[in-house]
Parts: sequence; structure tokens; C-alpha cells
Amino acid sequence: MKQLKFLTGIVLIVALVSCGKPQPPQYAGYQNFRVEKADLSNSVLASDIKLYNPNAYNLNLKSASLDVYFNDKFLGHSSLDSLIVLPAKDTAVFPLRMTASPKEILRNSAKLLFNPDVKIRITGSAKAGRGGFYINVPINYEGVQRINLRELITSYNNETKGK
Repeated sequence: MKQLKFLTGIVLIVALVSCGKPQPPQYAGYQNFRVEKADLSNSVLASDIKLYNPNAYNLNLKSASLDVYFNDKFLGHSSLDSLIVLPAKDTAVFPLRMTASPKEILRNSAKLLFNPDVKIRITGSAKAGRGGFYINVPINYEGVQRINLRELITSYNNETKGK
């Protein structure tokens, strides 16, 4: 009888430890920042975002809602509605698309001409979990990134000429 209680106790402890709240993914940078659509009503900016999963297990991102700020000015909103798997203790890259008003893009672009270092702030939340159990995880990132405006304009011009 004592062995059964001891085994039950061990199983409960293991279950509680393994079901702990996942640590949120950590922003690890971006690559391929680009303009996918530019017109007077609505523009779409895109980038490949790198996230590091600090957990010892794969983490599934089911959805996310993010607001992006450049130099403390709202730039745009992004929603993620497809499942992304972040490998355990590793960095994964996934595409992120954001809608932004042309007015905000122009305002931030003018500042980029004089200073390519941009303070980026990303706030929002994501549904993250594993095994079908998801929780809301807050996302709060703030850091400085260098954005090369000339390279961005050149790549957009090259893409639009090919269409």
C-alpha cells in the first residue's frame, strides 16, 4: 500500500512539473524586411521573424495578435492565424505580415533617412502550448534594429518591375 502511495505521489509530481506554464518565445531578430503592397489606402509590410523557444519541448503557436511600433509611433497590426511549431531550445523563422497605413509608413520612412537605427516595440499576445492545451502568452519586446531604407526601396522596385 505504501508503494502505491509513493508511486502515485511521484506520478503527480512529474505531471505537475511537465504541465508547467510554458515560457514565452523570445524575439531573436528579423530578416528580409520588405514591402509587399503599397497603395494609398492600405499597405502590407512583411518580414521573416526569428523566435527562440526557451522551453525543453516543442511549442506550438496557434494564433497571435501584435501591434508594432517604430520609435514609439504605431506602425501597424499583425495577426497570425496558422499553427507554427517552434522546436525545443532552438530558433525558428516564420513569415509575418503587417497592415499599415501609408501615412505611418511615410512618417517613419522620413526618419529612417537620417537614422537607420529604429526602436522597435512589439506588444500583444499569442496562444501557445502543446498537446492541445493552449494558454495566452503576453508578448512584449522592445529593442533597436537597423533598417536599410535604400535596400528596402530597391527590393520593392525590383519586385514591382517583375510583375
